[in-house]
Amino acid sequence: MAKTPNTEKRPLKTEPKLKVDLNEEQKEFVKLFYEYDVNFLLGDFGSGKSLAAVHTALSSFRKKQFDNIWITRPMIKNNLGALPGELEDKLSPYIFPIIQNLEVCQGKEMTEKMQKEGLIKIMPIEVAKGVTFIKSVVIVDEFQDTNDEDFRTILTRLGSGSKMIFCGSKQQIARQIGKVSCLKEIFRLENSGLVGFKTLTANHRNPILTEIIKYLESE
Repeated sequence: MAKTPNTEKRPLKTEPKLKVDLNEEQKEFVKLFYEYDVNFLLGDFGSGKSLAAVHTALSSFRKKQFDNIWITRPMIKNNLGALPGELEDKLSPYIFPIIQNLEVCQGKEMTEKMQKEGLIKIMPIEVAKGVTFIKSVVIVDEFQDTNDEDFRTILTRLGSGSKMIFCGSKQQIARQIGKVSCLKEIFRLENSGLVGFKTLTANHRNPILTEIIKYLESE
């Protein structure tokens, strides 16, 4: 006797929910991300900009909107060739804050799995010439430490079906960069209507840090 086919619908297998929730400021950035292909996320230390960028990238990746996540940042002319290991090994100390936020959002095991499978890729801005990001979400960390030339280099790598998040702070420009930072050029875009622009103001670290910095700057 033929078996009656089971027509009961099984629930779709979905990725587990990310382990952290965003605050209202960060959620406002998420809306901008889906509206614009190029987004700038600014904030002082502890404002949660890296977390917001990583959370947004992971959420959109899990929705199958992108094939991979790229992490890049300026190296400020560091001699990577003098450091041991492969390129990703050399870059690891510099992109640790982003990796740490990936682990906060989804755990260390999943983050390492995605790296091994090439779903999370790492590259310094200085070697981006000739690269095209296709169907990728790209996080550019510490963008305030790029000059105008390097900023345009990474910006023009954006390919079909991709989005780019620039994370940075006008209070944290490296001394080696100083007046040649791309910030002036970037702020020209703020009201252009061409890019998303969000500044986070909350402090997610120890509140005493804000008071200490204010005191030091008043001297």
